[in-house]
Amino acid sequence: MDRIEKRRRWIVRRRLDGWKIDEIAEALRVSEKTVDRWWSLYRKQGWQGLAVKSKAPHTHWKTPQETVQLILELRRERRWGPCKIEGYLKNYAKNDVPAIVGHTTIHNLLNQHGLNHPIPKAQKSLG
Repeated sequence: MDRIEKRRRWIVRRRLDGWKIDEIAEALRVSEKTVDRWWSLYRKQGWQGLAVKSKAPHTHWKTPQETVQLILELRRERRWGPCKIEGYLKNYAKNDVPAIVGHTTIHNLLNQHGLNHPIPKAQKSLG
């Protein structure tokens, strides 16, 4: 049991002993809202509810292969950039694409497949 879980359990034990929420909050120098949150969680889930939980996402989304193929085709055939491809997918290909993706994801896909070759900026002449 780590330090955070011990504090949460301490809050609940004091509440079970009849302490008021504001007294517990003052003793720990936390907000009353925090004390109330842990007390409420304890009442709903018991002691297991006080355990520290990971905030990492439980699922990892992967762009469907059909969508990836369409993005790569649009890049090769029409030479569009990520923003234009995103707009096309949202406005015209809604029914043909299983998942709409953002321009950042499209940019990353183009990089992965070696299709992102931005046009170099023209250099200013010093003359």
